[in-house]
Amino acid sequence: ALYLYERDQDTIYRIHGTPEPWTIGLDVSSGCIRMRNDDITDLASRVKVGAKVIVLMQGAALYKGV
Repeated sequence: ALYLYERDQDTIYRIHGTPEPWTIGLDVSSGCIRMRNDDITDLASRVKVGAKVIVLMQGAALYKGV
């Protein structure tokens, strides 16, 4: 899992894989960003500690006011 911090504070949000890839894109988490396991493994191998992460809302999240 990639841990997301804001101003050196843990946000408790993560970017991580899931054993249930069919749930990706559904409102089933507490705010974490879930990815296919092979995709998060690839991302984790390329991102550096301290990299800036920008999360853009898309689809249903825009209408739900998340």
